[in-house]
Parts: sequence; structure tokens; C-alpha cells
Amino acid sequence: MGNAPIAGRIAAAACGIAAAATWAFVDPDLSGKYLGPVSIFAGFAALALLIIGLRGKSELLPFAVAGLALTVTGLVISLVRQTGFAPPVAAVTRAPLAVNYGMVHITRPVDGGFSPTCTTVTGTAIPPGTGSLWLVAGGVVHELTPGDDGTWRAPVRIGADDPRDADREYDIRVYWVPGGSRPPAIPPQGRILAEITVVKDPAKLACASPEPTNANTPG
Repeated sequence: MGNAPIAGRIAAAACGIAAAATWAFVDPDLSGKYLGPVSIFAGFAALALLIIGLRGKSELLPFAVAGLALTVTGLVISLVRQTGFAPPVAAVTRAPLAVNYGMVHITRPVDGGFSPTCTTVTGTAIPPGTGSLWLVAGGVVHELTPGDDGTWRAPVRIGADDPRDADREYDIRVYWVPGGSRPPAIPPQGRILAEITVVKDPAKLACASPEPTNANTPG
């Protein structure tokens, strides 16, 4: 491969391998979708650089080696994931989230949809191994306790019963908080597990039933 130093080729190959492996572990979701296609594209680019390098542009040969190393490494990782010989890197990196913090999904209200002032937020959850789940809606903290079937519900108040509040956006979030945390303050270690945004329904500003109350209001 021309006059390119052996050490340079080895370093280039190491860079290509490191690039593919690092992406796979740092961003498992995105790499799971695109590592294979990107590796194939890198292979074509590396082949073009190799041809040009062998025709007199030897300074391009290290780049060709790096591209080929990235291609081989990326394709191997993609094939291993798909064939099931090893668990996907994404599954490995997500495991602590499921085990330590729990997993939460908000089923109602719908993200981006309208919400009355007084409503009930519902969802599903895998309880955390330690700590608690807090729902924060309208600036109020509600401690969640999922049922045996994994579902939960909490009556909440979104904003004010005021026409000026119509069409205003509000965030509804579920946090994991460490054991011993006390409302209303969200501790620095808290992690957002689910989040949606709702729009105050101008046609449903008044509560049809007694308004839910909760003293756990972040200060």
C-alpha cells in the first residue's frame, strides 16, 4: 500500500475501530439504527480512497485504512446484535435504568393535546428498585404508587380556572427521586422518566368536580 508507514496504518486502523466501537457504546439507540448503513458507506468511501492512494496519492492511504477498519468493526457489531449471539449494547446500557430508576409511561392526557383545569393523569410503571416516583403537574408533587398491574392514576389541577390561562402550555413530568426525599423540592439527583406537554382547554376551564388539592407544592 505505497510508502505509508506501517505505524501510521496501524494507528489509522485503531482510530477506525475505536470510532465504531465508541459510537456503539455511547449512543446505542442511534447506532443501533445507523451503524450498519454508515459502515457500508464508509466502506465505499474507503475503497475509493484506497484506489486513489494506490495510484499515487499515498497520503490518502491512512484514511482508507481507517475507513476499512470502521466498516469491518461496524458491520461485525451490527451482525452480532441482529443474530443474537450477544445482547444489544442498548439493552446492556438501559438495564440500570430499568433496575434502579424504574420505567414510566404516561397514557393520559395525550402529549400535545388539550387538558381541562381538573383532570386525571394515568399511566403505567415498573417501580424502581429504590427510591420513589413523583408526578409533577401544575407545580404540585404527587407521589405515585403503581398497582399490582403496573397502572397508576392521579387527579391533578393544571393551571388556574381563569380565561387568561386558556391555550397556555403546561408540562407534566414523572421523576425518580432517591429514598428519603420529601416533597415539595425535587432533589438534585432526581431524574425525569416521562414528560408530556398539554395545552389548557379554553372550553374546560371550570372544574366539573371538587378541585384536587395537594400541599406538596414546590417552593
